[in-house]
Parts: sequence; structure tokens; C-alpha cells
Amino acid sequence: MDPIRDKIAHGQTLFGTWVGSDSRLIAELIGKTGYDFVLIDTQHSAVTAADLLGLIQTLDVHGPTLVRVSWNDPSLIMRALDLGAAGIIAPMVSTPEEALSAAQASRYPPDGIRSFGPVRRYYSADGQAGQPLCFAMVETAQAMDNLDAIAATPGIDGIFVGPHDLALSLGLGLAHSLTPPLLAAMDRIAEACRKNGIIAGCAALSLDAARELKDRGYSFIAVGADLAFVMQGAADNLAAIRSWSK
Repeated sequence: MDPIRDKIAHGQTLFGTWVGSDSRLIAELIGKTGYDFVLIDTQHSAVTAADLLGLIQTLDVHGPTLVRVSWNDPSLIMRALDLGAAGIIAPMVSTPEEALSAAQASRYPPDGIRSFGPVRRYYSADGQAGQPLCFAMVETAQAMDNLDAIAATPGIDGIFVGPHDLALSLGLGLAHSLTPPLLAAMDRIAEACRKNGIIAGCAALSLDAARELKDRGYSFIAVGADLAFVMQGAADNLAAIRSWSK
């Protein structure tokens, strides 16, 4: 089994982080920190199609690297996997049909429609060794209405929650914390994952939120991001400097 599936199957909770910079140097530094996985974000980031290969090459020597594609488009999914991603996260999946599209783009026939033209990575003919992970992002009210069907979609390895978009779609405003209504929705998602034997994943809003998600059954949690780390470190330094003159 691959490291992510194997560790989660043995009851471990995995913590990763995001890379949204186009800098391979920053990516290398993030990779060296030892997170369980790294997610390259091509949806809301500075990462372009031209950057993707270099970032994957830089990161996957340190551990599993997944890509959040910019849209649930089979061509984007297949390209990310051919370039060596260990898996993909498909955003804005609201129906089982959209979930199936993402799953099939991640699998060779007869299980899917992925075209065989590997650049850096492909899995074996029996479909077992190195099969990429496919996460469907649940982040809309429509997805909540279709939650059980999405979770039961063949080829979907897990659900990954986008708490900001989910809160907005549910009419809760921008999610600054795990409010009771948002937690209720996220508990439903975790339960759907348990029932269907798939991975419950989420982008954590904070370290405290990450701990709470772990306690609520989420086992694949992304905390923080490269650019946020840079900004926070610089801000903390400056705040300390400014305090000297007070």
C-alpha cells in the first residue's frame, strides 16, 4: 500500500500543508519540514501549469505530494497524475456524476478513462501498486444534499472539505472558526466517509481547528500554507521589533 492509505488504515491521522507559491526554493523548505503530505494548490495560488512539474519534482522526494487541480477537468487531473502527483483533489464536486468524472479521470480502463501516457508515474496493470488517490471536495450546499451518493462513488478515495466555500454556500458567511452549524455539516461528512470506508479530509482553519477535526474523525488534515508561514513569520518579527520602542 502507499504511505497515505497504509498509515490511515493503521489508525494514524496525517497532517499536511499547502504550497501555493511558484518558488521551488520555498517548496523545498516546506518539503524538508516533514509533513505527512503536501498539497500543491493550482486553484487559488500563484502556481501555473508551467510550474507544476518542477514543484512536484521538488516535493515528492520528501513525501507524498498531491495536487488540487484548478477545476474538475479530466485533462487537468490526468496531467497532474502523469507529472507524478500521488493523487488529486477535485474542487467543487456537488453531484455523484461530478465525483465519478474525477474518479474515472484518475483511473486507467476498465475502471476509468485515464489515457495511458505516463511522464513520471503510472500504476501497475493490476491497478493496485501506486494507484493515485482521488479526493472529491465537498464545499457546496448541493454537495451536502448529495453527500451519501458522492461518498459511495466508485473510485473516490476520500472527501476533502473546503470549509470556507461550504460555509458560504450554506449561508453561514465566511468561516473564521468552526461554528456549531458548520461543525454539524462536517460531522455529517465524517460519518458519510466512515460509512463508506473512505478517507475524511479537510483544510483546517487553524491549529485548534485541526485538533478538533482529528477528534471528530478526520484523518487527512491540511494545516497552514507556505505563503501564510512567510507572512506570519515576517509579521511576528516586525511586531517584536516595534515593541522595543514602546
